[in-house]
Amino acid sequence: MSPRKLIVVTALALSSCIRKWEPFSTRPEQDRTVIFPLSVGSGLVEIKPQEETYELDGEVLRALMIVSNDLFPPDTSKLELPCRFKPQAHTFRFTRRGDVIFVYVNEDLAYCGRTTHALDSGAKYAISKDGRILRRVLDGLDEDDHVWSLETPDGGRVTVVTESGDSPTLEDLDRPDSGVLMVTTEPVTMPDVIVIEPIPGFVPIPESPDFPLGNTMSPFDDAGTWQWRAGKRVPVTQESPSSPSPDLDGGTPDTGPDGGTPDGGTPGDAGPGPLSAPPSPPDAGAAAP
Repeated sequence: MSPRKLIVVTALALSSCIRKWEPFSTRPEQDRTVIFPLSVGSGLVEIKPQEETYELDGEVLRALMIVSNDLFPPDTSKLELPCRFKPQAHTFRFTRRGDVIFVYVNEDLAYCGRTTHALDSGAKYAISKDGRILRRVLDGLDEDDHVWSLETPDGGRVTVVTESGDSPTLEDLDRPDSGVLMVTTEPVTMPDVIVIEPIPGFVPIPESPDFPLGNTMSPFDDAGTWQWRAGKRVPVTQESPSSPSPDLDGGTPDTGPDGGTPDGGTPGDAGPGPLSAPPSPPDAGAAAP
């Protein structure tokens, strides 16, 4: 199977694993100024099946219900869906920061007996205290913020949250149009937050008509039989393998130092090596009777 066909087959297989209920229960505002917390605050409390009592205020309960109904619309409960598409097959984690309640939904692998997470198994929401979805990020569907760790001149580190995936620099921190959303020294302890460290000395190649994004390296299909020139694909003729030289084709052996036989002598006086001439019969000089 060619690499291009393999990509298409793989894409179709992966697309069948993606959950995308259309439409969702509520259209979010998608406020990119809302930044999801990077730390768990004073700690992460897990509710376990033990004799303890927990108190949940109504605003937090409403936020959890909004998230559950948006991610798992009630009208889908009548459908015969796989186990992992059900709300009870997920964990719900939340934290409240001021007037915003942040809710994180992740797949509970043990509930359905699964061993690996699906591509779209996670989601996170920012819910206002009055019940509005300020922002929603679904894994594999929505653009998330990018979290970077930069080293400062004094040897310390700062955490930088950016809107785009471009690697930031320390100079970008003071530019209002750099796409930097937040700079903090707060430790990153929130689960599932991926922190990226820029590669020292890496300079990205800008996209251009002659160097489009996605075709910047060696071609992935056709075994390298095309190149990108003047803004379009141009087939490149591959050279035929050169013919082997007469003395390297496995025929006559290479000549020796004197241009004669391989060991430098004549066939008659060749030694007992593997290329020596066969010895003459004892009576080779006499005629047969």
